[in-house]
Amino acid sequence: MGIQPSEIRNIIFDLGGVLLNINPLLSLLEFERLSGISREELTKRLAEEHVFEKIDTGSFDPSQFRSELCRIMNHTASDAEIDHAWNILLLDFPASRLELLQQLGKNYRLFLLSNTNIIHFRQYTQDFYNTYSIPLTGLFEKVFLSYEIGIHKPDAGIYQYVLQNAGLVPSECVFIDDSLQNITAAALEGMAGIHITQDYDVTAYFDNGWLRSNMIPAIY
Repeated sequence: MGIQPSEIRNIIFDLGGVLLNINPLLSLLEFERLSGISREELTKRLAEEHVFEKIDTGSFDPSQFRSELCRIMNHTASDAEIDHAWNILLLDFPASRLELLQQLGKNYRLFLLSNTNIIHFRQYTQDFYNTYSIPLTGLFEKVFLSYEIGIHKPDAGIYQYVLQNAGLVPSECVFIDDSLQNITAAALEGMAGIHITQDYDVTAYFDNGWLRSNMIPAIY
């Protein structure tokens, strides 16, 4: 049967790919341009070194991250060049999703759980404020960021951290993410999940500030 929408009291949102539009390929293409190394080879090297994982879990600070990228690319780039290439994947935060969060906040406790890093966090929060003149973090009761916690999705520990820190009952939570792997991991901790794909925008799962009952198949 699974969890029914009427049981949900808390909504935990992923950020990139759910609320904030992103395109990681853009950063890879920019690193390719800077280094002269093919994106395929760069992808292989970055995966082997776990560079993105290390900055997303706080193992690397921005300085270490930039240095590692320069080493892997065999190219000396300025901090500004690295940050530009890294942040270029961050796109827009549609007004319809802001309006959704404002509506949902009247009926649910809202939380953010994101695999992210300090360089991206500074950029997208500033972009959001520049666009809407309100702080992004203010839309949520609590914001949980992987680089602050030290682990990232789909590690079970990050879901347990959120549940314990916010005092949440898993069966009263729905977790919304664009990664099926992350949704599956949350389900193992007792939460419902909505997997966001290209078929439906996150706004399609709600109506007038409530979970839509006709979207029950999306609740695991």
